[in-house]
Amino acid sequence: MVQVINSASFSEKGKYRKENEDFIYPCDDQDRIFVLCDGMGGHGHGEIASEIVGTSVFRYLKELQIDEYTSDVLQEALDFAVEQLNDADTYHDERRMGTTLVVVALNRYNVLVGHVGDSRCYLLDNCCNIKFRTRDHSMVAEAVENQILTEEEAYNSPKKNILTRSVQAGKDEKIEMTIDTLVDVTDGDYLLLCTDGVNDALRDNEIEAVLYEGILEERTLRLREMCDEKSHDNYSAIFLQLRQDEKSPSIKDTIYYCPMCGAPLVKDGKNSCATSVQTEHVEQQKVAIPSLDENSTANKKTCDYFSFASHNNSEEYINIGGIKIKKKTYVLGSVWIIVGLFIFCLILLMTLLYSRNVEPVNQRKTIHLLQKQLKIKDQQIIHQSNEYNQIIKQLQDSLAGRKDTNMDSAEAVEEGS
Repeated sequence: MVQVINSASFSEKGKYRKENEDFIYPCDDQDRIFVLCDGMGGHGHGEIASEIVGTSVFRYLKELQIDEYTSDVLQEALDFAVEQLNDADTYHDERRMGTTLVVVALNRYNVLVGHVGDSRCYLLDNCCNIKFRTRDHSMVAEAVENQILTEEEAYNSPKKNILTRSVQAGKDEKIEMTIDTLVDVTDGDYLLLCTDGVNDALRDNEIEAVLYEGILEERTLRLREMCDEKSHDNYSAIFLQLRQDEKSPSIKDTIYYCPMCGAPLVKDGKNSCATSVQTEHVEQQKVAIPSLDENSTANKKTCDYFSFASHNNSEEYINIGGIKIKKKTYVLGSVWIIVGLFIFCLILLMTLLYSRNVEPVNQRKTIHLLQKQLKIKDQQIIHQSNEYNQIIKQLQDSLAGRKDTNMDSAEAVEEGS
């Protein structure tokens, strides 16, 4: 169940306004509904409009006492609020009375965000990085979407506060609410609901920086101080810290929710649905709102029209250095790293053992070769010595022969004389 564990809010008229036409329904951490409005019309009528619409939407949803809010239920709450606004508009005799609206409804596995106008809702992670932001119903927002203007040009445009849609009294056509279904909600995420007095004064990256650290009350106080310094309008905000104490359905497959009973559904390739996975913008279908009676024919047909999804095999994620990694992927990666290190160590050990065994063998071969060479040298020396001895003997024999010859010659000479 998505729950609020801490909340803080503020609503100020600012330095340049005489009246505060913003409205926040008093926050309670036990609530599942949170509403914020920014009134329009002047002369106090904007204040009346924002309070009527905000209070009507909150009470309508609160009194239903249902387990799961749906997009149809949020639209019904807006229709009821418009009726109340029209009644008050007739009483006050003022046809320009209107307001923006942003409403958040917490369900078991998701958060529904409905808005009309340029009041925003942000979904931020536990480090206050923006994961989702509603798209304003304004001329410049449409120009950005159609790539006519850049975000920078839109932010500085003098026409950025001209709305294309608002909750206004006296309108004949039905006012449609844009509804987003947020399923990528994790434990520790934050929701920020704010009027244009906040997001006109601070860009998205400035909002992230202001809300980056500290307890929730400190972050909210910093945001309030920055708005007081830079805003030229009324400024109001609701800051919620969320807890998801149940495993969310896997978002691997596209997840849908039945617009009649709120049950999670899977698109079968032929059907279409009014809500979608994560932060896809989905316009409310322009159809008559059927009964919410669980036994109604419309309810049965709608639920039979879709195939239900099984969400038992939900994916778990691990946050490592601000990066979300599937737990299964993380475990498998760790196992492969360990196996790789083991193989590397084994190869290194075998290399060392081989080098230790090869070295003595090489040494023995070298010694044997040297011994063989020495033996050959010895044989050569002996052979040469024998040759030298023979030569010496021959010389000695030759000398002895010559000596005998000389002696014979001498004797012959003596005899002749």
